[in-house]
Amino acid sequence: MVKLLVGLYAGEIFSIVFIVSYVLFKKIDSKNLAGRIYGQILWRFYKIALLELLLVFILNISFYTFFMLLGLLANVYLSYYTKSLKRSLGDIDKIDINDPRRVKFRKVSKTSSFLLVFNMILAILYILK
Repeated sequence: MVKLLVGLYAGEIFSIVFIVSYVLFKKIDSKNLAGRIYGQILWRFYKIALLELLLVFILNISFYTFFMLLGLLANVYLSYYTKSLKRSLGDIDKIDINDPRRVKFRKVSKTSSFLLVFNMILAILYILK
C-alpha cells in the first residue's frame, strides 16, 4: 500500500514537471496564461500529494518519507513566494526577459521544479529500497 502511494506520487510529479509544464509552455503563446494554468494544476496537485505523503508518513515513518514531506512543504512555500512575485510583476509577457525581476522569478520557478524532481527521485529510491 505504501509503495503504491509513493509510486503514484512519483508519477504525478513526473507528469506535472515533464509533461504538463512542457506542453503548456510550448503550446500556449502567452507565458502569463500558461503560468496561470500551470499554477492552478500545481495547487491541486499539492492537496493530493500532501494527503498521500501524510498517509505514507503515518504508515511508515522513515528518512525518505520525512524528506519527501519536507520537500513538498518547501515547494508549497516556494509556490506562495512565486505567486507573490508574480503578482508584483503583473503580466509577465510585457516584461523584458532580461529584467532583474523576471530573472528572479525564473530562478524561483526553476528552484521549485528542481525540488519537485528531487522529491520524485527520493520517491523512486524509496520504492527501490
